[in-house]
Amino acid sequence: MSGGIESAYDKTPLPEPDESDDGSEKSADNGKDLSGLVPEDKVAWTTAPSFNDEPQDIGGGGDEADKKDPGPPSGDIDVDLASLRTAEASMLVEARAMVAKYEEVRALVASAKDTVFGQTAKDKAESGEGHTSLASGYKPPAEDSDNPFAPAAREFAAEMNPAMERALLQVGSSLEKFGEYIALVNHSGQVYGHADRESRFPAPPGNA
Repeated sequence: MSGGIESAYDKTPLPEPDESDDGSEKSADNGKDLSGLVPEDKVAWTTAPSFNDEPQDIGGGGDEADKKDPGPPSGDIDVDLASLRTAEASMLVEARAMVAKYEEVRALVASAKDTVFGQTAKDKAESGEGHTSLASGYKPPAEDSDNPFAPAAREFAAEMNPAMERALLQVGSSLEKFGEYIALVNHSGQVYGHADRESRFPAPPGNA
């Protein structure tokens, strides 16, 4: 690129651009491969465990009450376990549909991200004509060369690929949280079932 040309009319010309800086803003993920962070999701349950199963200790419930002092008896508990089971089954159906679509998009991004923007576009070399005798001055065809748009495509892909993988990470993580919620719903049903099985009438008064 030639240098600046002095103008007889412009007394305050703009400074020459720094050729080492193309002026574009790059994200913190520019050029990074985030594919290792993108989760591979699946729905573990075909049918949720029965509410008649004993609930497992899932922990993480914050401050736990002293197990030696269960506190005062609970009041009446009214839980419609049939409705809870129906809602849980409905959420599993929705989860399977969302995970199937997510996995479809994740596989598509993984298979196409290295070429979809034209990063590897080539211009075909012109094929030589004539016979191959060296005496004829025949020259073999040159190798395929990068398409003029390929460098710009690689720069675009350096920004777009991490952005797509970051979006997949967010969606996949949200689906995992949805799965955890369904598991908590199932756990709640098992806890209510356990409470029902362990319910006892209080002992009659001593003077009865």
